[in-house]
Amino acid sequence: MSDIKEVDYFIAENNFDKGQEWYHARFEGDYEAYGEASPNYSKAHYFKRVPERMHKLLPNIKLIYLVRDPIERIISHYMHNYSEGREHKPIEEVLYNMKDNHYIMCSRYYWQLQHYLRYYSEVQLLVIPSYKLRDERKETLQQIFNYIGVDSSFYSSAFEEEKHQGSQKRRKGRWSRIVLESPVIKALKGLVPDGIKEPVKKATRPPIERPTLDTDLKKRLAEKLLPGMEKLEDLSKYSLNRWSIYDYR
Repeated sequence: MSDIKEVDYFIAENNFDKGQEWYHARFEGDYEAYGEASPNYSKAHYFKRVPERMHKLLPNIKLIYLVRDPIERIISHYMHNYSEGREHKPIEEVLYNMKDNHYIMCSRYYWQLQHYLRYYSEVQLLVIPSYKLRDERKETLQQIFNYIGVDSSFYSSAFEEEKHQGSQKRRKGRWSRIVLESPVIKALKGLVPDGIKEPVKKATRPPIERPTLDTDLKKRLAEKLLPGMEKLEDLSKYSLNRWSIYDYR
């Protein structure tokens, strides 16, 4: 995988101007396959022409799209932005106007994929529900390895690790930014032991409770998100009816 997780190279506003040499330098070593994980590539309403740029450089790649319950994804997306201090309103206010709503558009999975299907064939696209990777990890990884053409029998104990499980989100407020993101602290980041960093984070970042959406709001979200779900199932070859969105048809 790339030396940084979210390379965002094919996004004009981010790293595309750095050029192909910069992109190639993100992948080191002699391997059969290389990959990167950039969720921003599936935000076509926000970042334009990503599949077009990608296809010009890499027409023969294999694409993997990991999807989860679209309503749960919206809640997690909101919590992430709220914890980072990018969102300030309650989630009900944020979702009140659903027209071209950023959170909702990111969960319109088939709509996002249509932009790639203009340039790539369906055999170059693998859609994986996240619960398959969680509940049937070994089998799903074998499927992915077969798809990208590497040794499907390979397995590592590292595949069993689950990061951030049970950890509570905390809001990055003004004092947190002053204390933890000052040039001095950033310069000393590698020298500050975790035993000091964690108490400071807890003292400057209040915990966040996961929001609960009422039934009416979930129904409104389902009306926006259910169109295209059947096509997503056909494309993925998975039944997605275990997602909570189907409870509000």
